[in-house]
Amino acid sequence: MKLNLPGKIGLVLLLYLAAATGLTSQAADTVPTRLQIGINLLPAVIAANNGLATIDASKKIQIYLLYRDNSHQVELLRQSLGRIGKIRKHHIDIQVIKLEDMLELDPEPFSTLFIGEALDARLPDLIRFSQEQRALLFSPFKGDVKRGVATGFRVTNRVLPLINMESLKLSKIQLKAFFLRIAVKHE
Repeated sequence: MKLNLPGKIGLVLLLYLAAATGLTSQAADTVPTRLQIGINLLPAVIAANNGLATIDASKKIQIYLLYRDNSHQVELLRQSLGRIGKIRKHHIDIQVIKLEDMLELDPEPFSTLFIGEALDARLPDLIRFSQEQRALLFSPFKGDVKRGVATGFRVTNRVLPLINMESLKLSKIQLKAFFLRIAVKHE
């Protein structure tokens, strides 16, 4: 059976998600399903960032797991995500951080922000911040991509990446073409 490039990439993404789900089964007992799916999909989204090719392989990729009130859930996600070790030959540095503290940082280039709790009224502040900092913002919460978060996912009969094209453009983030082909786009 010979697969074309999009088929191969889709197969790799599917296999990665299956493996990542197995790695995180311990945390899945205490973490809501949407958060678990999001943290499993996050490495594939980060790997699709074209900007990673421009940074030295010795540099770590910064991933910030954000919370508003409860750090316990995102700490479980950090442990889960930490098991992967590398994304596209780059080691990862995962930090659990309160939203207010994040908004005062100057993150490293090509950082990723993962929303670990629904932010509601503070979400516009974080969206603006991520766009100004050129950071990839990911939310597992339904409706956040429509509100301006750059990436998330949609669940139908399968899990598909969900991309806010305008937010990506404002963040000056370019994702690989194959990833954009398989993603659902919010224009």
